[in-house]
Amino acid sequence: PVDMAASFLKLCHAQTCGKCVPCRIGLGQLESLLNDVLNGNASLETIDLIEKTARVILNSADCAIGYEAADMVLKGVTGFRSDYLEHIINDRCICNLDQPVPCVALCPAGVDIPGYIALISEKRYADAVRLIRKDNPFPTTCALICEHPCEARCRRNMIDDSVNIRGLKRYAVDHAGKVPVPACSTATGKRVAIIGGGPGGLSAAYFLSLMGHKVTIFEKREKLGGMLRYGIPNYRLPRKRLEEDIEAIISTGVEIKTGITIGNDVSLADLKNEYDAIYIAIGAHTDKKIGIEGEESKGVISAVEMLRAIGDNILPDFTDKVVVVVGGGNVAMDVTRSSVRLGAKKVLNVYRRRKVDMTALPEEVEGAIAECCEILTLKAPIKIESDENGQVSALWVKPQMISKIDSYGRPTIVDSDEDEIRIPCDIVIVAIGQGIESRHFAEHGV
Repeated sequence: PVDMAASFLKLCHAQTCGKCVPCRIGLGQLESLLNDVLNGNASLETIDLIEKTARVILNSADCAIGYEAADMVLKGVTGFRSDYLEHIINDRCICNLDQPVPCVALCPAGVDIPGYIALISEKRYADAVRLIRKDNPFPTTCALICEHPCEARCRRNMIDDSVNIRGLKRYAVDHAGKVPVPACSTATGKRVAIIGGGPGGLSAAYFLSLMGHKVTIFEKREKLGGMLRYGIPNYRLPRKRLEEDIEAIISTGVEIKTGITIGNDVSLADLKNEYDAIYIAIGAHTDKKIGIEGEESKGVISAVEMLRAIGDNILPDFTDKVVVVVGGGNVAMDVTRSSVRLGAKKVLNVYRRRKVDMTALPEEVEGAIAECCEILTLKAPIKIESDENGQVSALWVKPQMISKIDSYGRPTIVDSDEDEIRIPCDIVIVAIGQGIESRHFAEHGV
């Protein structure tokens, strides 16, 4: 930005008529100050002098050339002050520093996306999987359910549409066959206990094991996977494909102990004494309540509870039931679409904001609609009605309207003047978020 401003000033100075002092002398002085910044001859006071000079020219120039040149400099100093400071303080230009590839910068795992796409183009599918595993030990899982934020930053969007990055990743894992994991480093003699066998714990175990440490995972449930197994339905993530990633991680030499509850089967103090380090990755497995009347009625279940049962292959029977799901995230869509597969006669999704405000992936929302689920937006639950046996009979909602934008950039909602609406139903599934049960760890100073 600094050298662009200097070049633009030089051009403007050459094109002025020279009749007014602000352009004839002022632009030349401004150009000289910018060159001082570029050449490392400026101080912090130079920035103030640049702003003052540009402002004088802006207010006194007789022509548009002088005005626009000064305005450009002022906007540049305001918008790119860090560039000016980098030149003055560290004598270097930010543009010379290595900048991350846009798609890689937005990938939570920092996977080398251009690298594995290049390998796929050469039909080196196994090498592509190896490159993905360098940063993410779940190539197959992410190929199926990743939210692909990388595609939002894809440079191809400037032409037409993003590269189908997740689709290419899936193509690679489907054609790579079984890819062995890298050899582990020399044993360090260090022992690490990992509490939780979900994606976080398994990822940590994979990389720690490759470093040469002896890793043991303590998992509360009978199978590994955490929310990948007990929070995502089989139709989105087939268990066979999940096992591919888990088996690869275990093959690095990780020891697994399932059915272990910290505090009951083994104490945190024992782990501290026995291991050199402890990594806690317990996940968010508790549900959140709506906080409305009738929420304790029979037939009100949490999405976490339902998906956990499905993960254990205990399938609820929703045959001929009318199911209402409350929430607008991916979990809400998972239970909405799962309810259809469990035989529900009718499935409705109630969300207090607009459809565009839903945090669920658009393809999941459209998938629910395609499966004949009804999406009721701008409806806030206010009461759950039950019959004389305490069984859910209806959900009452209050129509909403959007209001001012909040600090997260989303519109807030307020009650509208419309009457409350009664939605007859047999099952209400609450999917408004999850919480973390960390009380035991807090009691031990963690």
